[in-house]
Amino acid sequence: MSTLPLEGIRVIDASRVLAGPFATMLLADLGADVIKIEPPSGDETREWGPPWWGDPADRRSAYFASVNRNKRSVVLDLRTDDGRVNLDRLLESADLLVHNYRRSTAGRLGLEADALRARHPRLVVATVGGFVGADADRPAYDLLAQAVSGLMSVTGEPDGPPTKVGVALLDLLAGLECAVGALAALVGRGRAGTVEVSLIEAGVTSLVNVLGNHLASRAEPERHGNAHPNIAPYQVFGAADGELVIAVGNDAQFGRLLTVLELTDDGRFATNPRRVEARGALIAWLAPAIQRRGRDELVRALTAADVPAGPVNRVSEAVAAMGDGWTHSADGVEVAPSPIRVDGGRLPVRLPPPRLGEHTASVLVDLA
Repeated sequence: MSTLPLEGIRVIDASRVLAGPFATMLLADLGADVIKIEPPSGDETREWGPPWWGDPADRRSAYFASVNRNKRSVVLDLRTDDGRVNLDRLLESADLLVHNYRRSTAGRLGLEADALRARHPRLVVATVGGFVGADADRPAYDLLAQAVSGLMSVTGEPDGPPTKVGVALLDLLAGLECAVGALAALVGRGRAGTVEVSLIEAGVTSLVNVLGNHLASRAEPERHGNAHPNIAPYQVFGAADGELVIAVGNDAQFGRLLTVLELTDDGRFATNPRRVEARGALIAWLAPAIQRRGRDELVRALTAADVPAGPVNRVSEAVAAMGDGWTHSADGVEVAPSPIRVDGGRLPVRLPPPRLGEHTASVLVDLA
């Protein structure tokens, strides 16, 4: 496409690690000019390796690269007067500032929202924090948020310990919500000037139906492993040569599942409430029929019958399934594309993840 949706929007990204950089990368993918402000030591995730792209001395960790495509890097020491002056000059032409520093730290670095907006009335300030209210200045990483929010308590096998999700899910959710809030504030500029999201609150609200179940019943949600508390069958099954997921969401799909498995129900599993109430008997009935089939053959048969099903892929298999040319390579770094498509087209990777301070001189010269 000749013009990206956010072309002409300038974002100053003073965030680091994951939630903030993920939010600004979404905006950068959509065409915003994102200038990543880094301290002289760089975003700490530059050190979060191995693995590395190229020489480890270049501090191009795979972690950093995964959330910083389409950005320019400018080194400013916000602990100094010169650093804060240059930040203020950058903000004169900016539409949005994003950071995820704690409030006390933000104040010391010249990132306090009210003071910035007093000097730059058109500026939208979006922040991602850890906790809310009286605990707003407590530090938080995703693992802590998964624990405190209750997410870990409902993740894992019923007879196993609480388990974290395999990726920093709450950082990603908080970053996504920060990006949505920032876009809303930009669209409604003059009606909203600041946006705040916290990992803990994003975590609790992300419990969605589990939270809803608790609010409706006051019962304590339990761990269900790979199963679903409200739907059955909706879980991992073992086939003859591997594992697959079968996700039945309605009674019609269940009927088609039975046809594929050549099973006949006498009515005891005819509705989802009956299936949930008799989950143990249901799974014991289905599992042998599934176990007799090859995984890929069964997935093909279920897909043809319009029953949601798929293999439990490893990461390499999932990437391969995206097709040749799905990733983008530039400057010795390979990154995934944005999953957002606009007018049927994929958003381009315009810039590789930047080297530390790579664009400092060119950006500051423009301010002269």
